[in-house]
Amino acid sequence: MKVFNPVRFSLVLPCLFALAVLWFPRTAQAQQNWHATVGAQSPDMGKQALAFLPNEIWIHAGDSITWTWQSDDIHTLTFLMPGQPYPPDFTVGCPGFAPSGAAFDGSTCVTSPPMVTGQTFTVAFPKAGNYKFECLVHNTMTGTIHVLSASEALPHNQGFYDDQAAAQRKALLSDTGQRMRMAMHHDGDHNGDDGFSVKVIHKKYVTAGIGEMTANPGGTQQLAIVRFLDGTITIHAGDTVEWANFDPDEPHTITFGPDPAGNPFPPSAGVTIDSDGALHAVITSPSQNVHSGAILQPLEDEAGVPQNTLANNPTRFRATFTQPGTYNYHCFFHDNLGMVGKVIVVP
Repeated sequence: MKVFNPVRFSLVLPCLFALAVLWFPRTAQAQQNWHATVGAQSPDMGKQALAFLPNEIWIHAGDSITWTWQSDDIHTLTFLMPGQPYPPDFTVGCPGFAPSGAAFDGSTCVTSPPMVTGQTFTVAFPKAGNYKFECLVHNTMTGTIHVLSASEALPHNQGFYDDQAAAQRKALLSDTGQRMRMAMHHDGDHNGDDGFSVKVIHKKYVTAGIGEMTANPGGTQQLAIVRFLDGTITIHAGDTVEWANFDPDEPHTITFGPDPAGNPFPPSAGVTIDSDGALHAVITSPSQNVHSGAILQPLEDEAGVPQNTLANNPTRFRATFTQPGTYNYHCFFHDNLGMVGKVIVVP
């Protein structure tokens, strides 16, 4: 009977085991949990990155991804079924909200509830495919997950995605908003070159938010500056202030007094519409409650869908102040981020 040398056998066995591990296909590897982030913001919360960071990831079937929120502006993480209509109200989900750890394979929608800084949500992907995801609060905030079969090699590791997320975050938040509003100061009378004297209402202008959208192969992202530029303004009694929204996606309101109960999109009673489509209110006292309703850009038109018009999406709000006083106002959607202002009316 042949006797094995115990020393040599102890060396051969680990080698055989290592070869066996290398020989088995990659389906035998453990499933991996990847990490990404949702949103980002400047320290004062005035700049908001409406973005999934990064917004394109390659993983294996059976893997999962955990997203961590890094913004105090609410976002959802949503996977709709192919061809599913975009839900009209983010507060009801797609419909309904899934628990963290839910699986998405395209057969049913999966969405987180609206979440903010520090919260997390995990989605597992059991089936190979290419899946678009988005935020139900901001439809310009999208991304793509490429789920490959376990036998295919992945192009990137977690370190790459961490670096890419950091680079995208920096690029968005360092943008100064070059497409700022045009200077529009039409105070007093103006004598036109045609010889006519045109009386122009004494008016001051406030920018209600600025936004810039960008895209990459994975989807779209946006910088939103959620501030009233020139938000504290001094005028004379009888003057009119105009607020205009320069953001492609975010709605804003100009709200004097408490928030309206219920739907914040319609204006309060007494707000009229000027001939150019702008909303208009007359405010006679600092204690008067006036809500502009949402001023926002109309969504892009789509084939087979009725046109989005300014009648349904006003972009300007005007208020005429008849009495001296200090009038504080805020944005219903973003006052928690510091979007507040003040009109000081002097005699």
